[in-house]
Amino acid sequence: MAMQPVVALVYDDDAYVEAGGVAQGLMGRQVAGRSFLEALLRDGSFSELVALVRSRASAASLLKLWRDHSAVSSPSRTLRLIERDQLYGSLFPEPAATVIHAPQPPDPAFAWARQQAGPHAFALSGVTHTLCSPEALALLQSLVTAPFEPYDTLVCTSRAVADMIREVTGNYADYLNDRFNVKSDRGRSCPNRVRLETIPLGVDVDRFRPPLAAERASARKHLGVEDDEVAILYVGRLSHHAKAHPFPIFRGASEAALATGRRIHLILAGWAAHPAVEQAFKDGARVFAAEVKTSIVDGRAPQNRRSVWEAADVFVSPSDNIQETFGLAVLEAMASGLPVVASDWDGYRDLVEHGKTGFLVPTAMVAASTATATARLLIGELDYDHFLAECSQATTVDVSAMAAALSKLLDDPELRRRMGAAGRDRAIKLFTWRSVISAFEELWLNQESERSAQARASAAPSRWLGRDGPAAYPSPELTFAGYPTRCLDGTDRLFPVPGNAERLAILLAMPLTHHAPGRRVVNTELLRRALALAPCSIDDLDRYWSQHGVEHGVGRSSVAWMLKYDLLRAVFENSRP
Repeated sequence: MAMQPVVALVYDDDAYVEAGGVAQGLMGRQVAGRSFLEALLRDGSFSELVALVRSRASAASLLKLWRDHSAVSSPSRTLRLIERDQLYGSLFPEPAATVIHAPQPPDPAFAWARQQAGPHAFALSGVTHTLCSPEALALLQSLVTAPFEPYDTLVCTSRAVADMIREVTGNYADYLNDRFNVKSDRGRSCPNRVRLETIPLGVDVDRFRPPLAAERASARKHLGVEDDEVAILYVGRLSHHAKAHPFPIFRGASEAALATGRRIHLILAGWAAHPAVEQAFKDGARVFAAEVKTSIVDGRAPQNRRSVWEAADVFVSPSDNIQETFGLAVLEAMASGLPVVASDWDGYRDLVEHGKTGFLVPTAMVAASTATATARLLIGELDYDHFLAECSQATTVDVSAMAAALSKLLDDPELRRRMGAAGRDRAIKLFTWRSVISAFEELWLNQESERSAQARASAAPSRWLGRDGPAAYPSPELTFAGYPTRCLDGTDRLFPVPGNAERLAILLAMPLTHHAPGRRVVNTELLRRALALAPCSIDDLDRYWSQHGVEHGVGRSSVAWMLKYDLLRAVFENSRP
């Protein structure tokens, strides 16, 4: 069996840790990112992990997580942190890792930069979360135009997400074909070179589990749930414009209470971004669910984090928002042994087996109801929140189906038990983090196999390979070649300036003349010997640097520095100094 490749994680706290430094369980992408990383450190088969970190703060966070999880279970593992100022040297000419994984779609910047070393230097991997912002759409469009390779992979958390990406990239490719008068029949194929792989998020089935009898009794007492009340639970941000509008819950629960005569205790566990939003939820419950006892509890509070799951009988989530891509809370409910009533919406339908683990409630959008929304978002007439609100207001969750599903579960405790048990069984079989990590490692192994095979098979180098820089932004001496009087090359001769050896130490000691030294020779003795070679050509200095192990570009930068500060001079306008 082939060895797992060395994988580099693009790490930034924003993808793994909520504001305040603690993952509180209600910001989906950060909770998913944190859970993925913890599972990788705990269950991954790697011996070495590389992390490309964006800041010193992010490096400190990752080191703490490493000590808490990986080092304890596998002390022989190693972690290599590469910070922003070390990034180029870690990837070129010999990459520290051959697969780079990001907590977002693959970054086109890495694909463009990869041209510096050749198209097969490393493979790129990324994962989807929210995809409806202009920035996210720009990343998807880059899948069509950036120099990605067939083994580069975008992991989709649901089938609906994969369909959305095919639609966006296909539409964009159609536009490019039309603009450049290229005849193409796209059909349903994905026009980008990046592979789309569907791997779901996972759940910790030991943390999210059915409660013991004593735990359930204690949790219901803590939350004020009476013995004859059926507790319906919603977990998530309280945001009617950006998460899930509560109207279907209120109206559905109210109609179910009237139809069955059962006492319902609706628990909304979450938090609102503003007191006015929380008040709007309270007013909605009072007006639309007068027959239902409603409690709003802070889902971030430690005393509520577990108790809401232990006290509940039914979980409900009527997502109607295009920000949603998966439904992590639905998976947590299934693992907790709760029957789920969820909207038939993107990733939810991959999780809930209708009629077996719960019920999927039909949803609908109305043609032409949002036709102008994206254009107004792009030009700034709509901000992102109002864009989400318009889309949510144009999406319907079938209230009658919601009421019917809740009524069936209210009336039948055995059905609740059976569906809850089936949901937990499904979570254990398909959605444990261990199985998710195993799927990622298999993906990375396949990527490495395809990448290395492509590298071996590429007899002719890419036209972009070499010192000219990425095609998207060639090196400055090419891009800005028209700016200076001329560009010196290897045959140009350089001449010494009297007293240059004595002035060298002064120039190296002054911040004014020793700026940005990272890509230059700073060894005083090497520089003195180089100066002593003049008069000589730039080619002569190239050979000198090479003999002393200095990379070509670093040597040329050093020559430019010596010319800039008059240690050496070139001939301009056919005159010698």
